[in-house]
Amino acid sequence: MNTHKALLAALLVPLGATLAVAPAASAATPPAPAVPSAAASVAADDAPAGPEEAAAAAFRSPEAALGRVAHPLRTTEPRGGLADLRPFGRMVGDARVVGLGEATHSSHEFFTVKHRVLRYLVEEKGFRAFALEAPWSTGLRLDAYLTSGKGDLKQIMDEEFRGDYRWWNNAEYRDLLQWIRAYNVKHPKDPVRFVGDDGGFAGAALYDKGSAYAAKARPELTPKLTELYRGGYDDELGSRFAVSVGVAF
Repeated sequence: MNTHKALLAALLVPLGATLAVAPAASAATPPAPAVPSAAASVAADDAPAGPEEAAAAAFRSPEAALGRVAHPLRTTEPRGGLADLRPFGRMVGDARVVGLGEATHSSHEFFTVKHRVLRYLVEEKGFRAFALEAPWSTGLRLDAYLTSGKGDLKQIMDEEFRGDYRWWNNAEYRDLLQWIRAYNVKHPKDPVRFVGDDGGFAGAALYDKGSAYAAKARPELTPKLTELYRGGYDDELGSRFAVSVGVAF
C-alpha cells in the first residue's frame, strides 16, 4: 500500500467532526457587499457587531451554528447513492489518509457510516486500503481473503476478533468486508487491501508458520521455541528469532 490511499478506521477523530463539513471561505475573492434594504437594516440592528459577538451567539445556540454549516446525510446505511458525501469529498481534497473514529464501539450507525464513507473513498477518490485497529497478523489473513477468497470470512472473524478486538466481530463489519471482496472480484488488478495496524493478539496460524520455518532453517531451536510458546521469554533468543523469521511471514 506504499502508493495507495488509505482509510484508517481507527480512534483518530470524532466521526461527527469528520462529517459536519463547513465550506472554506475564500481569502482571494471576498464576497461583494450586499445592497442594504429596509428589512436588512432592521435585522442588522439586532445582529452581532463583530467576530467576538458572532462567536458568543454561536455558543448561545450551538444547534443553530451547526445548522448553518453542517451538510446533512441522506442516510447512515451503506447502500444507495453517495451524492450527499460530496461535501466530505471536498474536505478530503487530495489527502492520502482519512481517519474515522467512533464515540462508542459496536454501535450500528457508526459502523455503517464507515462503510458508506469507504465506498465513497474507493469509488470516487481512488482509495485502495482499509486499515483497522487490529493485529498485523489478522490483517494478513483478512487481506488474503479479500484479494484471493482464501478461507471463510465468518471463521476468520470469529478466530481473530477476540478479547480486546471482539467489538469488530459484528454483522456491520462483515458486511463491509463482503463489499470489499465483491469489489475485488470485479477489479482483480486494482484491489482494495486490508491492513491491521496494531501489535496485539497474534493468531495460532502465525506461530505455526514461525515453528515450521524454524524447523527447516534452525531445527536446534525447536525445543526452545516450544518452551517459549508455553510461557517465559529469552531476550536474546527471542530477538534473534524475530529477526530471522520476520521476512518469512
